[in-house]
Amino acid sequence: MERFTKIFFAAIFLLTISSCDRKSCTKVVCPSYEGCYQGECVCFNGYEGTDCGTLSATKYIGNWVVSENCGSGVTSPNPQGYQVSITADPSSPSNLIINNLFNSANGASAEIYNTTPGSEGLQVHVFAQNVGGIAITDSYGNYTTSNGAIQLVIVLNYSENSFNYACQETFTKQ
Repeated sequence: MERFTKIFFAAIFLLTISSCDRKSCTKVVCPSYEGCYQGECVCFNGYEGTDCGTLSATKYIGNWVVSENCGSGVTSPNPQGYQVSITADPSSPSNLIINNLFNSANGASAEIYNTTPGSEGLQVHVFAQNVGGIAITDSYGNYTTSNGAIQLVIVLNYSENSFNYACQETFTKQ
């Protein structure tokens, strides 16, 4: 009986290891313009489509109106309904520049990143940076379309005048 128990636990151990291996990228070969993430092929950051040949930045480029919600009882220091423009960063196909963020003359840098197949081009990471005296910490958001409206919703973490904010910035494309 003891021998059977050892064999049983050894089999369970081997099955566990082999099931973990399925999520690794050691044996996955992805086509051009794709990399492996948790055992699946995903387009490189900044690209999307069935052949990963479409630049994700294209859908972000344009003018947007921004509204900010910092939660109940929190008064945002930033105006509601101001406009920004988003342009592609010529130095990298996955990077964007958000011009006029917080009504500042400085542009904020962001990156389009891909995590899973089917989500390519939909996630945005706003880098930690200083924009017109406002210190942004790493922030993340998503590109969405609903009822004909195109929006980019980012939970933006920033500090201004010794106050810390975690506000939902809703960018609506014009």
